[in-house]
Amino acid sequence: MDVTSHRGQVLIVSAAGFGRTVFNTMRHDVAHEVEWDIAGFLDSRSALAAGSPRPILGDPLTWRPEPNERFVCALGNPAQRRRFAGPLRERGAEFMNLRTGLHEAIGVTMGVGCIFEPEVRMGVDTQMGDFVIILSTSVIGYEVAIGSYSTIGSFVFVGGRARIGSDVIIHPHATILPGVTIGDGAVIGAGSVVMADVPAGVTMLGNPAKIFRFK
Repeated sequence: MDVTSHRGQVLIVSAAGFGRTVFNTMRHDVAHEVEWDIAGFLDSRSALAAGSPRPILGDPLTWRPEPNERFVCALGNPAQRRRFAGPLRERGAEFMNLRTGLHEAIGVTMGVGCIFEPEVRMGVDTQMGDFVIILSTSVIGYEVAIGSYSTIGSFVFVGGRARIGSDVIIHPHATILPGVTIGDGAVIGAGSVVMADVPAGVTMLGNPAKIFRFK
């Protein structure tokens, strides 16, 4: 790898659709080619190299991080983020937060490896864990807590003081009313309106949202 002496290299975990979307977002970040350069992708699927905007440099499960490297985990599924980010962190990888276009209020705290697409709006005193992903145009109210590895889709509204557990997936256009608690590993369907607390590990659909049971 050609290492630039005055700035770091960023590697994106996943060369598939979301990885390339994140690459496109990062190209417009003010720190691009100033504080860091995008070196390439980490992915075990060699077939994705065709037409890739940057080379696939290796497999994230076996990659040995260098001191000048930082990482972005562009995997939308929480289980996949855990699978691929965990081993890299154990080997000393430093994950950066991608905050391009985030409208951030005072008192917001977050862990590492978080990704925010453009036009995400964040209320005051929101707290987030590690590897949270929030997609474009979503609105997060004040004093919301979001657990690690959760994914919030586009056009989602999360009301003030809501509590979202770890490994939660909220699909686009869902509404979480203020003060609602969503348990770990729950899935909220597209367009659902969640009016009451959600148990861990369930799938909720509809308006008002109800537990959906697979047959």
